[in-house]
Amino acid sequence: MKRNNILISSVAIVCLLSIFYFSLNSRTETTEEVVLQKMNDVNEKGSQFFLEMESNIIDVSLEELTLGDPNAPITIIEYSSMTCSHCADFHNMTYPDLKQNHIDTGEVRFIFREFPLDKLAMATSMLARCVDNEISMAFIEILFKNRDRWMSENALVELKNFSKQAGLDSNEFDACLNDQKLLDDLIAGKEKAIEDYKINSTPSFIINGKVISGNKPYSFFKSEIEKILADYKGA
Repeated sequence: MKRNNILISSVAIVCLLSIFYFSLNSRTETTEEVVLQKMNDVNEKGSQFFLEMESNIIDVSLEELTLGDPNAPITIIEYSSMTCSHCADFHNMTYPDLKQNHIDTGEVRFIFREFPLDKLAMATSMLARCVDNEISMAFIEILFKNRDRWMSENALVELKNFSKQAGLDSNEFDACLNDQKLLDDLIAGKEKAIEDYKINSTPSFIINGKVISGNKPYSFFKSEIEKILADYKGA
């Protein structure tokens, strides 16, 4: 019976991917609240799939999206959903200063991890993984800056245009959104974030192991960084 449940759940995941891909073509809702409501059943079924797995070990094979010196004294991990307005605010208003003043200077290693809250966030996360990994972070920044363009009834068309500029042709675009392994890996990453850090909202940040929920101004990050560096230099 347990094996049958796992098989049924696996088939459900495949069906959900097809539903989420083709539903983007006919998407008419434009508000984040409506999109989030529609994703609730997808998240519940995805969680059920992983809860029913015999092993308690969640295998996440996605390469880290990271910037900065890997030996930096401070590591900041961001958990983000591409359709999250507060995540966009962080990337458009806070992240540039954080990058210039702390990541590029070798003080901070920054890691971006996906925590998609709805179908559209999952689609954009998949596309960011399908472009050349050397430009994945730049692609993510472009999408955040142009969020109003692709969070619309023309979502699929706009995302295809952005993806084309990033090097994906039409066939690669379609193949990306139908990549079952990539979908599974992103779901696994989200489950691991919940398991490891109890993440339940975006954006959330891990600063040297300390969990910070919600968007914060640059002054907050600067203060946290200065405190850690003071302790690091005094050690």
